[in-house]
Amino acid sequence: MNIRRCRLALCSSLALVALLWGCGQGPVITADKSPRPVKAMVLTQAQSSETVSLPAILEPVDQAQLAFRVAGPVQNVLVQEGQRVAKGEVLMHLDPHDFEVQITEYQARLLEAEAQARQARQEQARVAAAGRDDAIARVELDRANTAVERTEAAVTIVEQRLQMMQDALSYSVLRAPFDGVVSNIEIDTHEQAVPALSVVTVHGDGGLQARVDLPEQLANRVHLGMAGALLLSNSDSTIPTEVTEISRSASVLSRTFRMTARLNRQPDNAWPEQTGLMQLSLASPDGAGFLIPTSALQSSGGQHYVALVNDGRIERVSVSVVGYDRDQVRVQGTLAPGNVLVVAGAPYFNDGDEVGDVLLGNQEAEL
Repeated sequence: MNIRRCRLALCSSLALVALLWGCGQGPVITADKSPRPVKAMVLTQAQSSETVSLPAILEPVDQAQLAFRVAGPVQNVLVQEGQRVAKGEVLMHLDPHDFEVQITEYQARLLEAEAQARQARQEQARVAAAGRDDAIARVELDRANTAVERTEAAVTIVEQRLQMMQDALSYSVLRAPFDGVVSNIEIDTHEQAVPALSVVTVHGDGGLQARVDLPEQLANRVHLGMAGALLLSNSDSTIPTEVTEISRSASVLSRTFRMTARLNRQPDNAWPEQTGLMQLSLASPDGAGFLIPTSALQSSGGQHYVALVNDGRIERVSVSVVGYDRDQVRVQGTLAPGNVLVVAGAPYFNDGDEVGDVLLGNQEAEL
């Protein structure tokens, strides 16, 4: 029994010795405490303007929502949506029956009024002749003159009403105001047309323009003639634009102001209501600032700061954010052109820490 215990103790001792000997022979691993490298950029001049991108939509330069000036049932719709039309071409017309009946009635009334007027003039001539012979009292001549004036006025009234009915008949025919394409038809045959209610929309051949809804905070920073660039959906290139109209009455619901911009060249294969982004370069209301990547901006305790490389060490500089420009942020602070700004790795350093290699990329603050 004692011999077994001795053997077990001996084996354990030998195993422990072998383990300690093996560990002592391996390489010693030490932590790498050399300064970390950083990616940085060199600041150039501060920028006093910012580029904003706003939703835009294409619309025809010439477009008209047409409506009848008179009421009545639609007799014929002579065009279809998407159909090309020429200026003056008939698009649709109302049932003319009621207008023709009233024209006939007023034509008859006009004949009656003209007959009464002729009779009054004849009576006036007879009374005037009798008056020259002192065969009739003066009052009769006055009555004859009044009758002539009254019947001639009645003729004028009937003539005007007849003209109104003839005009109404012409208004029952809707014509294209210019060469273009029928965009939308909102009424069908036999339906009742209401005066001033649009029934058809026509887009002209004068090209397209861009419409933008300006937010209140930007409306006073945009002016007529301002240049811009339109980037349409499914397009990789921008179209130069020029602001031609700015509404000074805000939309009641959205509180935005309508802006219209002319396209300096017409896009290929574009269509009305195609969407895009309008890019405008606006003067910064808060003064000049440096454009930096968002990765370079750090926050701590509600304060913003950036990290500069100064004599091989990190220097934290407090900044304030004054705007955004696409994928960059505009900041102000004690920064100057030529400063080396850390754009990657700043969170791993404290103020005054030594840095390793400084990797300068090709991303710099632009004018």
